[in-house]
Amino acid sequence: GGGGAPGPPPPPPMEMGPQTMVEAIVRTFDQALNADQDIIFFGEDIEDPKGGVFGLTKSLSDKYPKQVFNSPLAEATIMGVAVGLATYGKRPVFEIQFIDFITPAWNQLMSNVSTLRWRTFGKQKCPMTLYAPYGAYLPGGSLWHSQSMEGGLAHVPGLKIAIPSTPEDAAGLFWTAIHNDETNIILVPKHIFRKRVDVTNVEPIPFGKAKVVREGSDVTIVTYGNTLELAHEAADKLASEASIEIIDLRTVVPCDYATIAQSLEKTGRLVVIQEDVKTCGFGQSIISEVTGNPDTFNLLLASPQLVSREDVHIGYNPIYEYAALPDTDRVVDAIRRTLS
Repeated sequence: GGGGAPGPPPPPPMEMGPQTMVEAIVRTFDQALNADQDIIFFGEDIEDPKGGVFGLTKSLSDKYPKQVFNSPLAEATIMGVAVGLATYGKRPVFEIQFIDFITPAWNQLMSNVSTLRWRTFGKQKCPMTLYAPYGAYLPGGSLWHSQSMEGGLAHVPGLKIAIPSTPEDAAGLFWTAIHNDETNIILVPKHIFRKRVDVTNVEPIPFGKAKVVREGSDVTIVTYGNTLELAHEAADKLASEASIEIIDLRTVVPCDYATIAQSLEKTGRLVVIQEDVKTCGFGQSIISEVTGNPDTFNLLLASPQLVSREDVHIGYNPIYEYAALPDTDRVVDAIRRTLS
């Protein structure tokens, strides 16, 4: 290996057919490690036999013992080692076991990782990929295993943030991240990452390119990650009343506002779904961008709606968890509000 030169990488050599997001990620990691000895993995319990708490690195330390290492239970250390290795010329791909545990690493992320390129006038860069399972809809996770936190991460300049929702998007986004010179954070939605779907094509996916996953002409839903399920359920429920277009953002930073605008030219109505908290969540940024730009504001036939977790913590009891999170009925109500 050597250097992992940036530029558009060739397509990840993936098997096609039915698979889960977890399986696609393991295969992508395997190919990357095999191709470049400068790629280093570090995280809690990621070595075999465990291969990570969700199996995202299964079999990799057995195959690549000089590239895949267990870390201490110390997220500040994980993040500090990442920025150190990146400046040294390695290409760290590091795991935070749950995105909820990013908080001990916040100082390294904000003070060192995100600022390095800017404060050295581009002389030093921080090519790294940090990934973490994220999100709720798995009862019992509560405070430290159910957060989304993309709003807080998006607030930090210098980070690229992706949230795949299919095996091929996970493979394509990870492949791009591992081969570019950016600081990438990939949040893996754990409610849907064991869902088996058919994969027919895998390409590297540029950050900042959304995907229209359902065509429609009356209302545009913009979402990503776990809440795509709610978007599809609501669109099916309202099929006799309205034609719903669904956009999977795939990356929140940079955000593909052009695809949103193109959809609004058809529909004039916008519903955004997120499972993060409402205040300063990324959904508010989307609505602010759309309403603050005269070109898109003038397309609107109704006020945009945000379906979000309120500013509350997620409870231990599944009843409390599901009461806090967006659900299909709330999405249906929001769609109807734009149509009334």
